[in-house]
Amino acid sequence: MWNNQDRIFGYDLIKTIAIFMIVFYHLGGIDFGSIEAGAFYYPNFNKFLLSFCSSSVPLFLMVHGALILPRHFSFWESFIKAFQMLILFLFGKFVLQYLITEKCFSIEDKMVHFWFLGTLGMVYLFSYFLNRIYWLRIVCLSFLLVYPFLSNLLVDIILFLGSSPHVHISEHDGFFTLYALVYFYFGFYFKDNNIPPRYSYILIILGLLLINLEVVLLSNYYHIVYEGVNSEFPTIGALLLSLGIYCRFVGVKITYNKIHNIISFIGGNTLGVYMFHVLIIFLIRKYTLCESFSLFYSTLLSCTIVIILSFFHYILKSMVSGFISLVNQENT
Repeated sequence: MWNNQDRIFGYDLIKTIAIFMIVFYHLGGIDFGSIEAGAFYYPNFNKFLLSFCSSSVPLFLMVHGALILPRHFSFWESFIKAFQMLILFLFGKFVLQYLITEKCFSIEDKMVHFWFLGTLGMVYLFSYFLNRIYWLRIVCLSFLLVYPFLSNLLVDIILFLGSSPHVHISEHDGFFTLYALVYFYFGFYFKDNNIPPRYSYILIILGLLLINLEVVLLSNYYHIVYEGVNSEFPTIGALLLSLGIYCRFVGVKITYNKIHNIISFIGGNTLGVYMFHVLIIFLIRKYTLCESFSLFYSTLLSCTIVIILSFFHYILKSMVSGFISLVNQENT
């Protein structure tokens, strides 16, 4: 039976929102419009909705920061956490990508989403030292806020003023994904919901405006519709959007038990959804021959994938726990 008594509902709600956005984004196939010769591109409604997904991975990092940093892990404990992420990364690349996707189903598409696991492992190790050396934490976070966050904004400002920055900016520089440390620590600093709801909404609106402004600038600069999701993570727009969503929902409580239980269940099984959802999407594309979906079907399909893989992960965890308990009983 699922036990959610020790879980924090706000974190589960944020993780549920984040994992849905990740699946929705990776499912893809939604019409974002196109750039006609000589025409000016601006985001359609689908593209505007997709900009919310720029907060997906950052929200996960913020929840991890809020949960991990107060516990003051030793170096050995931090190393173990990082090593666990490495094992999951290798499992994803070798088992899910190579053995199942390529060898079993002959699917040539690559799974690139496992980068998050490596980044999370790196963050665990870095945070051990930053927690114990205060001045190093301040210097590191200040540097990362300037580069890449503010530096990416500066490029947009230069482009907005009509000048060419003379750099390739279709993918933002994230400083080797070390920008994740900013989200990790912001999740810890704002875990007590320090921002009133009205300011959370202001942050969300400002974040969406900056993200979509960049989509307009870069789409018309390169004459191709700018992706504006993964590449937005190390930007001020994604930072404001993520912070607004996080602060708005981190302290939410709900009294309706059924909804509470569903959200807690999904929030407690997001790892399985993250690990396996791309494989499911590849199989859907291969055997249905569908490369595009309406907004309604993309939403419905994303919810279905999240729910099914949540149950799959829960069953898998239960089997592993049962096996370990059985082994322990036999040894005693």
